[in-house]
Amino acid sequence: MINATSAPSDSRFHATPTVIGDLHMLKFTKPALAAAALALLLSGCSAAASPSSTGQASATAPKGLTTSGKLTLCIDPEYAPLEYYANGSSGDIAGFDADAARALAKHWGVDAKFEVTTFDGLMPGLQTRRCDAIFGGLYMSKARLDVADASAVMNAGPAILAAPSSAGNYKTSLDLCGHSVAAQSASANAARVTALKDECKKAGKDEPKLTEYPKTAETVLAGLNGKSEALIETNVAAAYMASQNEGKLTVAPGVFPADTTFGVFTRKNDPLSPAIAQALKELHQDGTLAKIAKDNKLDPTIVDVP
Repeated sequence: MINATSAPSDSRFHATPTVIGDLHMLKFTKPALAAAALALLLSGCSAAASPSSTGQASATAPKGLTTSGKLTLCIDPEYAPLEYYANGSSGDIAGFDADAARALAKHWGVDAKFEVTTFDGLMPGLQTRRCDAIFGGLYMSKARLDVADASAVMNAGPAILAAPSSAGNYKTSLDLCGHSVAAQSASANAARVTALKDECKKAGKDEPKLTEYPKTAETVLAGLNGKSEALIETNVAAAYMASQNEGKLTVAPGVFPADTTFGVFTRKNDPLSPAIAQALKELHQDGTLAKIAKDNKLDPTIVDVP
C-alpha cells in the first residue's frame, strides 16, 4: 500500500445512483458529463463530514494538513459506488472512497472534510492546496504520476456482466468469442473486446459481436433486454450494476485480470505522501478497507493491492 507505479490504462466513470446503474466512461483528457436526471454542475462548493467520534486515533496526524485538525479531501461525488450523494443530489457523501477517507481521518484522530469539485477540478484543487489529497476513483496513470504522488488503494480491471443463467459460461476472455457484447462507445472496455477479435480468430473461434452505446446505461439495458448476451464494464462499476439489478445481471468472475489500480493522490514529494501510504497500509492490515468494500457491495479482495 505504498506509493506505486503507473497503470496501463486510464479511465474513470462518472455516475449518479439509478436503478440500472447509470455510469459513464470518463477520459483523463476530456471528462464526460454525468448523465441522467440527476446530472449536476459541481464547482467550488464544499461539504464537511466528520468520522465517527467513537474510539481513539490509531496514529498521530501528520504535520502539514491544509487545515489543522482536519483532513481535507477533494472529491467528485458522481461515481457510485465509490463516491456519490446518498440522496442523489446533495448532502451526505456515501461510497467506498468517502468511507475510506473518513476511516483515514479517524485513524489520525482528525475530522474529514470533503471539498467538492468537478472531476476535472480534482487535480487543480490538490495542486492549489484546496485539499490534502484526492479520494476520487483515479487510475494511477503515468500522466498523473508525473505531476502527483499516489498510494494504491484498489485494484481495477474489466468485468463481464450477464444474466445469472449464463454468467457461468464466461470463465475466460475467449469464452466471449462468438457472443454479443455491449460496451460504451470509445471506451477502454470496447477496445478490449475489439482486440479480442484477433485472439478468437487465432483460437479458431468466431469473433465476439461488439455493439457500442454512447451511454453506459444503454449497455445495461442491452444486457437486460437481451440485445446483448453480455456487457463489459470496470469491476467496481460492474459490482454496482449487479447490485442494482439483482436477479437480472450478475458478474462473471475472473474473465479478465485486474490490471489497473486506483490511488489516493497527494502533491508531488509532499510529506503527506508517505504518511497516507503508511496509514492506508495499516487500514488494510487491520481489515478496515476490506470491511468498507464489503459494506459498499464490492469484492473485498480488490483492496489487496501491492
